[in-house]
Amino acid sequence: MNDQNFEVPPSGSLELEPLLDEHQYSAITGRSVASARRDRLRRAGCPYVKLGSSVKYRPSDVRAYIAQNVRSTVR
Repeated sequence: MNDQNFEVPPSGSLELEPLLDEHQYSAITGRSVASARRDRLRRAGCPYVKLGSSVKYRPSDVRAYIAQNVRSTVR
């Protein structure tokens, strides 16, 4: 990563949306926790963040993943 182009925002201005755990992700997507874990092992499915031993999902990634999987019945 090129740190020369990285700027730290002024204190207090960095607002991050809370990350979702795998149970919250499963509730939102309607898929089981086991399916989410299997997807991660296969390197498939929604992107995730690994923080130590914790797995988290960014809400923006979950929204994008859902949007990418919309299917139309119209041909």
